[in-house]
Amino acid sequence: MKRTLNIVSFNVPYPPDYGGAIEVFYKLKSLSEAGVKIYLHTFEYGRGKQAELENYCEKVFYYPRKRSLFKGLGLTPYIVASRKTRSLIDNLNEIQAPVLFEGIHSTYPLRSSRFKPTRTLVRMHNLEDQYYRGLAKTEPNALKKFFYRVEALKLKRYQKILKKCDLVLSISPSDQVFLSESLGVDSSFLPAFHPNERLLHLEKKGYFSLFHGDLSVWDNLKAARYLADVFSKLDLSLIVAGRTDDRKLLQKVEEAKNIQFIPLENQDQLNDLIQRAHINVFWSENSAGIKIRLLNALFNGRYCLVNSPMVRGSGLEGLCEIADDEKTLIFKLIQLMDKEFSKEMYLKRKDGLEPYDKKRNTERLLRMIYP
Repeated sequence: MKRTLNIVSFNVPYPPDYGGAIEVFYKLKSLSEAGVKIYLHTFEYGRGKQAELENYCEKVFYYPRKRSLFKGLGLTPYIVASRKTRSLIDNLNEIQAPVLFEGIHSTYPLRSSRFKPTRTLVRMHNLEDQYYRGLAKTEPNALKKFFYRVEALKLKRYQKILKKCDLVLSISPSDQVFLSESLGVDSSFLPAFHPNERLLHLEKKGYFSLFHGDLSVWDNLKAARYLADVFSKLDLSLIVAGRTDDRKLLQKVEEAKNIQFIPLENQDQLNDLIQRAHINVFWSENSAGIKIRLLNALFNGRYCLVNSPMVRGSGLEGLCEIADDEKTLIFKLIQLMDKEFSKEMYLKRKDGLEPYDKKRNTERLLRMIYP
């Protein structure tokens, strides 16, 4: 008998063009290829209905996200309250199969006495209260900063809801420790799902340093501006890839002869840049969750030069070069540009990325869903 599963996604997971969508889509795809009959329940607020998802799902249910400001007035976090819908609970009850909630965002049914599940699991993409505290710390807009601080407090209170599910799947080892020891929930570390089938070994040296990310996120935009300032002092090439109309960043790029901005159109274009770069540079002030773009660069590129928040608690620390100040960053940039990515380094990375084998993690996930 074919195994059946409900997946509740906080957003439409196609196209897989940012971290959360990538993780959900490739997990869904792997489960489908393993023979699981999937009913996908997803909240749609701007990405539209995606026919591609029907290739992996028995049926896709779309629910509107109610983004009224009034949803933020109660004690329930806005990211949860704006995804409250009666029809989701009705559909989950009718299908009667295990439920995998993607993100704490989608867990409102756990609060309802009407919800009658067979088995429930929650995939935590971040410790959301910590993530929102990080956003508040770096956000320059006073109103947004206030919203992030309030949301962080609500999420810290709300995360007790995780005790109502059967198992919580953490995305990093450090998150798993927190969930088990501080929250007292039954949790297990399940590495992130991703698009990579194999680890590339790029023998020739690359030509430039690359920074890429979602530049609509303030943390990434701030990092891009910072790196543009650093590289403007160096005789080394930097490519900033993403989508933005931020005048301050584009002006910095225009004024520096060694910096280029490339608008990203698709994943193939990004992978080509990663493979031609000698150093993939990542910089963040927010250590919550795991950065899937870093994971992608480790599979497809050469050196990854990061600051500590990018890898803290991820288990990927030993696969990256780390710099936490401008002086160290400059030193390592100059040092690594003259250094080949050797076979020994490739083999070390291969061992370090073994936990991210998708086939093995799919089998682990199946045992968690159907114990």
